[in-house]
Amino acid sequence: MSKKYSIFITVLFCVFIFGFCGWLIWDMAHPRDFSEQENRWLAQMPELKVGRLEFPGLMNGTNGGNFFSGEFMEDFEDFVTDQFPLRDQWIHLKAQSERLLGKKENNGVYFGRDGQTLFAFFDPPAADDLQKRMGYVDSLAGNVDVPVYFSLVPDKSRVWADRLPANAPNVDDGSMNEAAKALAGENVNYIDLYGALSGDDAFYRTDHHWTTMGAYQGFTALSFGLGRSGALIDYEPQLRSDTFYGTTWSSCGAGWVKPDSIYTVVPEGGLNGQVTVTRYPEGKPVDGSLYDLSRLEVKDKYSMFLGGNQPLCILRNPEGTGRLLVVRDSYSDSLAPFLALQFEEVHLWDLRYNNMSLKQYVEDNGIDQVLVLYSASNFSSDNNLFKLGL
Repeated sequence: MSKKYSIFITVLFCVFIFGFCGWLIWDMAHPRDFSEQENRWLAQMPELKVGRLEFPGLMNGTNGGNFFSGEFMEDFEDFVTDQFPLRDQWIHLKAQSERLLGKKENNGVYFGRDGQTLFAFFDPPAADDLQKRMGYVDSLAGNVDVPVYFSLVPDKSRVWADRLPANAPNVDDGSMNEAAKALAGENVNYIDLYGALSGDDAFYRTDHHWTTMGAYQGFTALSFGLGRSGALIDYEPQLRSDTFYGTTWSSCGAGWVKPDSIYTVVPEGGLNGQVTVTRYPEGKPVDGSLYDLSRLEVKDKYSMFLGGNQPLCILRNPEGTGRLLVVRDSYSDSLAPFLALQFEEVHLWDLRYNNMSLKQYVEDNGIDQVLVLYSASNFSSDNNLFKLGL
């Protein structure tokens, strides 16, 4: 090896090392608050505390840390990991590498056999935990003087089981739904949705939610279960976006997967513009809409439906009949436009942001029927179900 070549290699190595370190320091000094790709808030510079002395972080961090307990270094490691240069590109590269090595999953997500469908791991609750959760539903049914219905949206891994990689263990095999049905008390009316969901467009390939068509299929089953007609909706689907990447894609960085398309079927305002929406994002009524098209400009495009998560949302249709309260998760947002065509009022209630008594709300608002509707995965993990019995 010549001397000039050795010098070149040494200089190149130093430029790479010090250049990358400088890049890292620059990114740490100008951290991102939010990752659009991962759809989550990123860690910020923690605050250093040593005994009674406090050294504020370089940034306006919110993560407290204690130097001697080791908490500061743990928080600092999270900060460096989240603010690492070209983080998004590294995530894509890792996912591609896992796939080329023959692995069928990455970061809690299965790669479907078709190469275009992604499945988040599904972990059902233990038997005693499910019994406790169903007990909360029973408590609600015992508290109110109106019919209570319960339904679980099956996981995508159950409906599209044929797309899963062979022998995938963390999937929905239907046993949770069957156990929940068996545990439902005599005052709870169980509505099975599994048989209603089918076809290539029931779920998003890159997200855990059902699509508008899947929501419509669920609506027909729920409508019959609630004693309604389940009539067909004769509207032309309207494409709203063809660049939607959901949370499942964000978790694994599968850059080769094509984006999903988002459609709506029910027109804004219903058939004759009669449907109105009132949102309660912070406890006070605000005029809303079935579709917040401004949300199509952000990563979480599914939040276009009703504007995303909120404590309470009320849809009113003077041409409908009956008042329905839906204890919801985000799956109900794309379902709500269909429900609004049949009911005079649909009250969407999110336990995560509401501490009011459901019993009192039902009485005060003349509710005729209560529907507890969750996806199987959300019902397995929601820590607010105890509020059903308040």
